[in-house]
Amino acid sequence: MRSPYFKSHYDSNYAYTKLKASGHTKADSPSSAMSHKLQRNGPTAHYIELGGYQYWPVLVPRGIRLYTYEQIPMFLRENPYITDGYRAYLPSRLCIKSLFILSNETVSIWSHLVGFLLFLCLGVYNMACVLPTVEASKEDYVIYSIELFCFQLCLLCSVGHHLFCCHRSEKTSRRWMALDYAGVSIGILGCYVPGVFYTFYCNNYWRQVYLVTVLAMILAVFFAQIHPHYLSKQWKQLRSLIFCSVSCYGLVPTIHWICITGGFSSELVQAFVPRIMGMYFLATLALIFYVSKVPERYFPGQLNYVGSSHQLFHLLLLLMFYWWHQSSCFILSYRHNQPCPESTMQQV
Repeated sequence: MRSPYFKSHYDSNYAYTKLKASGHTKADSPSSAMSHKLQRNGPTAHYIELGGYQYWPVLVPRGIRLYTYEQIPMFLRENPYITDGYRAYLPSRLCIKSLFILSNETVSIWSHLVGFLLFLCLGVYNMACVLPTVEASKEDYVIYSIELFCFQLCLLCSVGHHLFCCHRSEKTSRRWMALDYAGVSIGILGCYVPGVFYTFYCNNYWRQVYLVTVLAMILAVFFAQIHPHYLSKQWKQLRSLIFCSVSCYGLVPTIHWICITGGFSSELVQAFVPRIMGMYFLATLALIFYVSKVPERYFPGQLNYVGSSHQLFHLLLLLMFYWWHQSSCFILSYRHNQPCPESTMQQV
């Protein structure tokens, strides 16, 4: 039998919120009496049981509650090892308000929101203090701005997806998911642009070749996302393969650059290659967590709110962006202190 509280908030259009098994909702728990009492006393808030924390009632906006994995619609069922703490069936207004409650998306949202603010502050500081110190050119400011813009846009797209994925409209939810994937492509572009520009700083021809090639690959990924089956579960492995291919392509210009720079005996190669390998290490580690769903695979229901694989993926992605940003600053400084040989500038 459906709870009166549940019925008052969701009409017949959302009849699919019925439980498959017992037919009861969380509002039928012993704490429902407290919920109804507080609902009468306060017109804008009520208490809910916060997922698995059965003895931790939290004050949240009216109309928001958390669901188990079995209660959410099919398009939200991505990780069966996260068993509780889902937001669902919310309009846009309540999706935004849910930013301030604890759910299984809270860490994912705030990690990248704080990361966006971090890169915003970092960009302002470096533009005002760091770049003038190394006597950066207009090209340096453009490349630096592109990198930061791509990183920040990637993080904002991620925040938007995790904030609005609980929208009551599946179409709206999937649009935000598509925007998240587009953000990942933009983040990859933000890694390529400064890397290619400064590694081939002394070779205009190959710098242009690789920049155009990378831009073409990113555009191809954008066009692939237009396909109606791109976001389907059947294409999940293909999506991962596409992003892995675009990311791993960076090894091609890296190997080429090592060869034309003098091999591993070169001072610049010895200084910069470990930074490139560090970025790929962080990216690979993040992908392993994302695909394997470890550690929650071994602790189902125990890491619903903190410590899941997707949260670790977010933190590693943020760390990778910061690592590569610092690496870009390093090679920028090196290029201004070590002028290019004339013979290298003419090399094709």
